[in-house]
Amino acid sequence: MAPIELTHEPLADGLYFGESPRYHDGKLYISDMTGRTIYTIDPQSGHKEVLVEVEHQPNGMCFAEDGSLIYSSMFNAQLWKYKDGEHTLYADMSDVMTGYCGDMVIDRSGTVYQDDTGARVLHGEQPRPGKLLAIKPDGSVEVAAENIIFPNGIFLTGDGKTLYVAETFGYGLLKYDVAPDGSLSNRQQFWAVKDYVGEERVGDARQTMMGIDGGCMDAEGGMWLSLLGVEEWVRLSPDGEVTHRIKTKGHAVACTLGGEDGKTLFLVTNTLPEGENLFAAMVAKRTKGTVSTTRVDVGHGDARP
Repeated sequence: MAPIELTHEPLADGLYFGESPRYHDGKLYISDMTGRTIYTIDPQSGHKEVLVEVEHQPNGMCFAEDGSLIYSSMFNAQLWKYKDGEHTLYADMSDVMTGYCGDMVIDRSGTVYQDDTGARVLHGEQPRPGKLLAIKPDGSVEVAAENIIFPNGIFLTGDGKTLYVAETFGYGLLKYDVAPDGSLSNRQQFWAVKDYVGEERVGDARQTMMGIDGGCMDAEGGMWLSLLGVEEWVRLSPDGEVTHRIKTKGHAVACTLGGEDGKTLFLVTNTLPEGENLFAAMVAKRTKGTVSTTRVDVGHGDARP
């Protein structure tokens, strides 16, 4: 059966490079990476407000059980905690991290799973395998999984027993079992981009951004994935079939479910000048980020984020 086509409506613009949208307590939070700012966005009007400026660039974010925001500082490998107007250092990963802080997710025990991209691509390095870090509530850092080629979007099932992570330059979605102590095992490739767009398109040297960036899960265990250079978001059923798709003009970078009923899908698109290298355009601030929305039938549920 062909995927159901959905359209989307603009909500906000004025970002350099939007990433890691999160809906919490009636607001959308978003990192403007190269704009070095975390904003809140009113989900009805699209009005943006500055929450914090992050000198070393923000990326992934998550909300702890107490409602505090944990956000990343990419270039110096740190996590910070924001609560009641105060910003405090949450964890320092500089002894372990070889790339940048990417996306992140937090479980109910307070363990943060944090991407280490493996390569500092905005500083001229070529993509190479990275890893997942597990940061405990006391700030201690462990390596949870290795040999992931640019880990990106990451999310946990509602029961906390399964973790998915996008492998952007591995062009697939990995799946891990999560033990009661938070350790990861039984790595599997759950889905591959080539199964959707074809081997030739993924393998074309000119199409280097065909991988998955961000993602989220819904109440039925479906997964919304942001397919960068494919310029689409797709929803996978729990058995890996594409049930819905949303087209955009530009890179489909990230998405999250929210709104009062959890059935608003917030979509982040980033564009750059035609023919320009993505990472060079990001550094030069020649990219433009926008947020749009669509309504879906299946809402957020208990999955994270």
